Amino acid sequence: MTADDFAYSEYLDYITYQELAKVESVPEFRKILEQLIQHELDDYRFWLQFSSKKKFTVSPIRIFFLKIMRRLLGLTFTAKFIEGNEKKAIRNYTEFLATAEEPTRARIQAIIEHERWHEREMINQVKEERVEFIGSIILGLNDGLIELTGALVGFSFALLNTRLAALAGLITGIAASLSMASSAFLQARHEKGKEPRKAALYTGFSYITVVLLMVLPFLTIQNLWGALGTMSAIAFLVIGFTSYYTSVLFERDFKRQLGEMILFSFGVAFITFLIGSAFRAFSGVQI
Repeated sequence: MTADDFAYSEYLDYITYQELAKVESVPEFRKILEQLIQHELDDYRFWLQFSSKKKFTVSPIRIFFLKIMRRLLGLTFTAKFIEGNEKKAIRNYTEFLATAEEPTRARIQAIIEHERWHEREMINQVKEERVEFIGSIILGLNDGLIELTGALVGFSFALLNTRLAALAGLITGIAASLSMASSAFLQARHEKGKEPRKAALYTGFSYITVVLLMVLPFLTIQNLWGALGTMSAIAFLVIGFTSYYTSVLFERDFKRQLGEMILFSFGVAFITFLIGSAFRAFSGVQI
């Protein structure tokens, strides 16, 4: 990479954080963003000395997209999404450092330290409720996906009727969501600093959301295979979004998380397909 590339990268982050700060409604979060702005501005000014370009622009579409992301997914996720290329940036800076001379060398080393520690520490100062209760949300989503995918597949092949499968799945899902919310409440009571009511609310709400999404195809599509296919597509989308969100938030491997969730959800679905088919074959029940 050239000095032009480094200058543009720092300018991009500087403008992005600046635009996010303009619409940030939480004073504590705005203060953290202002610190990030100053870091990026200092680094940008350094690289601008060596850049052949002296003016850069940022796409307004990118800014609009990131502002929407902030509203929907939170500041923590958005900031970590912006800093997602930090490993590549550190590698590029390190390569450039090998050919740099003093005093430029010392300044580049300071920029690398910014990328590695300072900015990450500042981002981790953001304390959002949705992040604090992400464990409860993921618990509800994961359990809802695994249990409902399996239950609906089992009911479908046992009953061979989409409406009956939807009814059975809805009853099962509502009962399970109340059970999960109760369990989350009781568990949180024994965890220091955890709010039991909010833990129950987040767990139960995320679970019932999955229930409604998974049952919907069976209420609107009469063809059994069509309903199962649509349900599988919805499950895959939820799994994909959840895996990506948590991989960015906790800096984990996206492919591994996606693979694990797909394995559990569709593995359970396959097992219950066998159980449902066996029940129909051996019970003699015909509907």
